[in-house]
Amino acid sequence: RKLQDSDGHEIKNSIGILLNDPAQFAWRVETALNNAVEQIVVTAESKRFDTAYVENFIRRVFKEADKKLPPRDLYPLNPFLDQQTCRRGRVAARVLGQVKGGIFNCDITPWDTRYFVYGMDKEGLAFATYKTRRSKDQLLGEYPDVKIVDNRSEMEVWDIWTRETNEIWVGNEKVLEQKHGLGYVPIVFRKVPIGSMLLDADTLKYQGESIFFLIRDLLPELNRLVSIIQSINIKELDRALQLKEPPGTIKSAESEPTVDEVTATGTVNVVSTGGGFELMPLGQLREQAQLLFTILRNEMDEAMGRRFQDVAQPKTATEILEIGQEQQTIILPRIATRGLLKQSLAEMFIKQVIESGVATVKLGNNTVEVSKLKGEYEIEFKYYFKDPRMDIARASMAASQRGLISDRMIRRDTLQLEDPEATEQELAREEALRLNSLLNIRDKIIKLIQGIDKGGDGMEWEIMCDSQYCPMLEQAIKGTPLQQAPEVKPSQPLVPMIKGGV
Repeated sequence: RKLQDSDGHEIKNSIGILLNDPAQFAWRVETALNNAVEQIVVTAESKRFDTAYVENFIRRVFKEADKKLPPRDLYPLNPFLDQQTCRRGRVAARVLGQVKGGIFNCDITPWDTRYFVYGMDKEGLAFATYKTRRSKDQLLGEYPDVKIVDNRSEMEVWDIWTRETNEIWVGNEKVLEQKHGLGYVPIVFRKVPIGSMLLDADTLKYQGESIFFLIRDLLPELNRLVSIIQSINIKELDRALQLKEPPGTIKSAESEPTVDEVTATGTVNVVSTGGGFELMPLGQLREQAQLLFTILRNEMDEAMGRRFQDVAQPKTATEILEIGQEQQTIILPRIATRGLLKQSLAEMFIKQVIESGVATVKLGNNTVEVSKLKGEYEIEFKYYFKDPRMDIARASMAASQRGLISDRMIRRDTLQLEDPEATEQELAREEALRLNSLLNIRDKIIKLIQGIDKGGDGMEWEIMCDSQYCPMLEQAIKGTPLQQAPEVKPSQPLVPMIKGGV
């Protein structure tokens, strides 16, 4: 690979280098996205509606659909979607839920949006087309009834969906057309909400930006600069020389010795007095290259949030939270897009199973009552990340806020707990057990009874009931105050809030 000039021509005796910054950046962000803990939340105004039933159904459908992807040489849904949001800035998937023989078979196939074409109208998605390259065996495996004349090892296949039909084209030949009867295009498509939202003529190519959009113009220049520096380094092995000749001496270019000739090992060069060979100066060029490299590298680091990798030095809580915020600005739009896509996928396959008209379906080893999926409710996919450094930093900040703001605000805003209300209820329960030793003993007895099925002999709870609970209950009935456990106080912060103290 050669270095190229501004006109795209290769420069002789140069070396071209491609840095792996984009690969490292993509790997770091995609790994963080893959490590996100996914939570399915269904909410309904009716308190009688069983939201947990719907949540479990959604979770099982995605699990069963994921099992069908590896045998088709496709990747699991979440990692594929994460790479799409990072590199393409768009995600799409096809949803086909069918009930056959009482079994709900849901096919959720993710599509690479580079080969995805769609059209919209006032009602939404009007058509969607997906282009792939497949072998004849792969195509017949999915569509066993089609007739294929083309016997090439790989064929260009178009999968075209409208609101009424599905067509399969191999090259320029339509091999299948069928009505699906859904009344809508069974495709879900989302863009990452990063990029241009203007209505300029060329705005489309700046919508749904990838994670590289801030370094798109910097990276080629950094690669060019590194290539120049390396090319200069190589010239040290074959350094150009300048030959000083006495005034009035004239020689033709053909008669001058080459660099290889005068620098060869063991060579003795005879030069005239006042003449000789000297190295061509490259120092100023190196200085300018180093300065430009520093500028470009700093710009790249800012755009890529590279500071998040710097964990060698001890950091304060505020520094850790600041670094975490930098990471979130890169990750959150991508993980939110995954959540919106999966929300729409869930709504679509629930609609498909309801419209099948059956009362119950089998899903894996479970029987699902379709009536429990009907109702007015909202589906949301929430994500959070487990990072001990961030947990410690938030805990340190929370400890310093006690008495300044309410504990509820601390749990919700500072600690960012997954379910602050549930945590508050659990803390209230623990406080009640601490204040009332009778409730504490009762709670332990219940746990011992529950543990009988796990190998307990059943004697412990009876002994505790006779020796402690019953006497304490009599004491409470008589109005004698019960002993109270000591109050649990928050510990000191594990890391300082700022340098020099807490």
